[in-house]
Amino acid sequence: MNRFSTNQLTFVAIAVILVVFAELTIFNNGSTFLIILGAILLYLSFSKNKKYLFWSGCFFLFMAILSIWSLRLLIVGVLIYILYKHVTKEQNFVTINTQQLHAKIEKNQLIGNLSSPLDNYKWEDIQIQKLIGDISLDLTDTILPAGTSVVTIRQSIGKVTIVLPYEIPFRLQYSTILGEAKILDNNPKRLINEKLIFEDGETEDAKRKVVIHVATWLGDVEVIRK
Repeated sequence: MNRFSTNQLTFVAIAVILVVFAELTIFNNGSTFLIILGAILLYLSFSKNKKYLFWSGCFFLFMAILSIWSLRLLIVGVLIYILYKHVTKEQNFVTINTQQLHAKIEKNQLIGNLSSPLDNYKWEDIQIQKLIGDISLDLTDTILPAGTSVVTIRQSIGKVTIVLPYEIPFRLQYSTILGEAKILDNNPKRLINEKLIFEDGETEDAKRKVVIHVATWLGDVEVIRK
């Protein structure tokens, strides 16, 4: 079975937060403290790379699961979902349709999907800040000027897809709390509270190059050449 995508993990994380909040506010279950403590220990284990913090967090979360009925119900739901996906799974194909690109990006849009223009456009360095939604940029529809062209993207939840010309070298800096990097023909790389730096081509002496900065909370990044 394929591993969970970032979107699925995001859904599970939000669901856990909601049921814990309901348990705390409606049923006044004191075991919610175990959830908070376990979550803190897990976060510290990722940031400090300490295994004993990870297993301590897992222990407290396990104790909470035994005592909070809503979490037990959530686990049953997740198991049913996994079984359903296993029975009905089909091969998924990723299709990038550049004909659906629209609206030149000129200002921040907190919620919704963003994409580069349909027609050829004059290049300007791009800075995007978003809360929720996917971002798609196609740099093959513009003429990049000499020197360094910069793309900066900061968002909370959503996938970032960037299409680059074959002849343009680039440098990618990608940091996330939870996400996956799919760069060119390389295997996908799962990141948990990590930063990835990737270079393709001779970026030092190139007449034209692209520098990409992507920072997300929960979101994937994909870089494609065409």
